[in-house]
Amino acid sequence: MTLRRLKIFPFLFLFFICGLSRSNGQDVTVRSGFFLDSIKIGDQTGFFLSAEYPSNLTVLFPDSTHSFAPFEYEKRIYYPTKTSGGKSYDSVIYYLSTFEIDRVQSLSLPVFQLNPMDCTTFLSARDTILLTELVKNLPDTLTAQNLPLKENTAYQNVSYLFNYPILFFVVGTILLIGIVIWIVYGKKIRKHFRVKRMQKAHQAFLGAYNRGMENIKTAFSAPVTESTLSLWKKYMEQLEARPYTKLTTKETVALEKNDDLGRNLHNLDGAIYGHDVQVIDSLEGLKVFADRRFEQKLEEVKHG
Repeated sequence: MTLRRLKIFPFLFLFFICGLSRSNGQDVTVRSGFFLDSIKIGDQTGFFLSAEYPSNLTVLFPDSTHSFAPFEYEKRIYYPTKTSGGKSYDSVIYYLSTFEIDRVQSLSLPVFQLNPMDCTTFLSARDTILLTELVKNLPDTLTAQNLPLKENTAYQNVSYLFNYPILFFVVGTILLIGIVIWIVYGKKIRKHFRVKRMQKAHQAFLGAYNRGMENIKTAFSAPVTESTLSLWKKYMEQLEARPYTKLTTKETVALEKNDDLGRNLHNLDGAIYGHDVQVIDSLEGLKVFADRRFEQKLEEVKHG
């Protein structure tokens, strides 16, 4: 004997693939029934549903989204599939309550056989249950004040039934709107965020670079000058995707072909290795160069 997990699928899904087809075929045997003969309004009763079928078939049971009218779904207990001798057996106990006032109430539940292109519905035999009447022989002319009612103020815990169709509709609508917005405005959105990142990075560079220049103005230091120059190279490398940090001054000048840039870089090299303290103008020149390249890059992104 082998055990498998009972398959319980949302009724909305089964409705789409099964439609309204029904069968009374001999391959699937369905049984069902109430545990009690009678029930009071608001009380619970168990309703069992079982199916015996060839083990090569796939059989599905309804879940909490199925309509149990005239009853209200409370909870369920299902048992693992039992398979023996080529036959499988599934069973579920649904706990239901009723708030209808009909004296006789009945219920029949479906079991679904899943096929390659559709599915077949097997309905269980309808079973009935009697409603226990607390008020009998009520005359039509009796006033509301004189009704022989029994009071029951005890709290009845009603399980919350989540509305999955509404959830799927809302999520699907949000996804559809998001896809449309991305298709129509995706390029503008990406461009906007890229511009914001560039502006943020440039402001961070200027803040750190200006602090380095202020320190050098206060007291010249070759290490501080070197770190400020390194900061400039790292920013330019990030901005233009060129290996500034790996290039020598001669290679940078050959790459950029800018005399002012070459003169400023040579002056800073002389300050770092020859202790020339006149570096502020050269650092200012590098900052101006970075500002111009930033503005050019920003325009390319905005109009690209």
